[in-house]
Amino acid sequence: MRTIYNRFRIGLTPQRVLSVVFLIALGYLVIFPLFLMAKETFIVHPLERFQIPGSTIGDLTLSHWIRSFVSENSFTFFYRPLLNTLQIAFGLSILALLIGGTLAWLVVRTDIPMKNVITNAAIIPYIMPSWTLALAWIALFKNERIGGDQGIFTALTGISTPDWFAYGLFPITITLALHYFPFGFMLIGGALRNIDAQLEESAELLGASRVATLRRIVIPLVLPAIFSTFLLTFSRGLGTFGTPAFLGGPVREFVLSTSLYANLIGGRPGIGYLAALAMIVLGVLVLYMDHKIIGTRRSYVTISGKGARAGLVALGRWRWPIASILMGSILAVIVVPLGALAIDTFMLRPGLYSWENFTWHYWVGEASLSVGLGTGEPGILRNPELMSALGNTMKLAVVVALITGILGVLVGYAIVRMRGSWVSQALDQLSFLPYLMPSIALGAIFLAMFAVPRWPFPSLHGTFTLLVIACVVSYLPYAVKAGVSAIRQIGPELEEAAIMTGASWWTRMYRVIIPIQKSTYFSGLLLPFISVTRELSLLILLVTPTAQLATTITLRYTDRGWYPYTNGMVLLLVVIVVTCTIMSRRLMGTNIAKGLGG
Repeated sequence: MRTIYNRFRIGLTPQRVLSVVFLIALGYLVIFPLFLMAKETFIVHPLERFQIPGSTIGDLTLSHWIRSFVSENSFTFFYRPLLNTLQIAFGLSILALLIGGTLAWLVVRTDIPMKNVITNAAIIPYIMPSWTLALAWIALFKNERIGGDQGIFTALTGISTPDWFAYGLFPITITLALHYFPFGFMLIGGALRNIDAQLEESAELLGASRVATLRRIVIPLVLPAIFSTFLLTFSRGLGTFGTPAFLGGPVREFVLSTSLYANLIGGRPGIGYLAALAMIVLGVLVLYMDHKIIGTRRSYVTISGKGARAGLVALGRWRWPIASILMGSILAVIVVPLGALAIDTFMLRPGLYSWENFTWHYWVGEASLSVGLGTGEPGILRNPELMSALGNTMKLAVVVALITGILGVLVGYAIVRMRGSWVSQALDQLSFLPYLMPSIALGAIFLAMFAVPRWPFPSLHGTFTLLVIACVVSYLPYAVKAGVSAIRQIGPELEEAAIMTGASWWTRMYRVIIPIQKSTYFSGLLLPFISVTRELSLLILLVTPTAQLATTITLRYTDRGWYPYTNGMVLLLVVIVVTCTIMSRRLMGTNIAKGLGG
């Protein structure tokens, strides 16, 4: 009996215990809610019983499926939002690929000056909330027919923007592409940087022209990064909520994410959850395409022991003009939107851009029903509701970053130390699964899961705990990838040496493993922190009026037409996010643009 016990004890290594615990936890928090949400699409809910004759609450029904897919209203309820979603996702992916790929080639493969400055500036649009550009677009191009007031462009030029330009699918696609092009910049830039110069030199020795070398060598090697950029931005476009809500709402152009939100808020969860399932299916299809198209091309070896960087293309007298155009374009994407938002917060009467209309009221003014918009709200910095929402956001960001960072290290440790086993593969894939789910669909999953008591949890709807759980699960893939990358670089010999000295597992973790890769681990903390401060899609379904966040409260203020308050909150979030990014880089050496820009 003692022999069996000793064998069992020896088999209980930390990595095995961690693997089992995390498999169970992730299965409960990711897989189980999927079944619950699918089940909700077959059930009659309280307000839906009036739309389904003869039904009672809790009855099984196919009405939601019929209404969404084969009824006379199915185009309005499902197919048009689906087509709008696909159109936006495809358009923004192509634009992001063109912008990011061109920028990457100029920075990595030419002798353009100011590479580091351009590289770091190009990352800033992604750091900002995706809907920052949407609000800036409204401030710049809104018209009196829909927006109620003229935008800055109309005020300066006297030209009224057409409706399709001010709102709808066109501005949604443009603003999202300007937000996500850094994906293409980083991925394609990294691929270009890693091409061995000997490949191109050999082609030149064989008489190949520069065009032939580009077509036969460079493009095939970079093609996986190009596909990755397209699929990554496409998947991000499927579930984004803020930008379609701000730019599509006024003209009632719905996408799947805004349709999901409208149906859940309107008491039609059965139809809403069908939209969530559609987004998840699309996300899984994107992953399948990634494996089928890109997976077969990952066996290229482009870096050898004798390799070197490819020669740079000389731009000659065009070096500085091109660099100036690039910097001007990037700064325009950053400075113009933020400037437009800032100007709107200082205009007492919207649409009237003059010094006589300048005011600090929306920042520090007292509550008044007769000043400006007549909202009866005090200025942003004196507004207890807005400051409370901002405080909730910072609290949530810190808690989620700490929990996610710790879990990322532990899950990464279990995956690497159990490498080669089915447990390691299952844990790796399961921890990555939340990344495939559009954010608002993931939020819908947790709403279905925790709106009622589920063992061992009570009902968590409207609680801070639910926000933490949703954010931790959503951002765990980033932290796990950072943890896996860090652990793989630490040979087992170091840990074995610590074991020989009698060090416990906890001692090995905080005295050996974590200190060696502290910069990588801190990156695993930074990304969730930044993501939470600008998250809207994931949390919009989970917050309540009594516990708002800085991002979600902006939607409420926008619905009321109080753009100065909304724009001011966005500016505060941008300042916080950029400041934290700069501080982390200076203190811990983190840099999400590392490896680009020479």
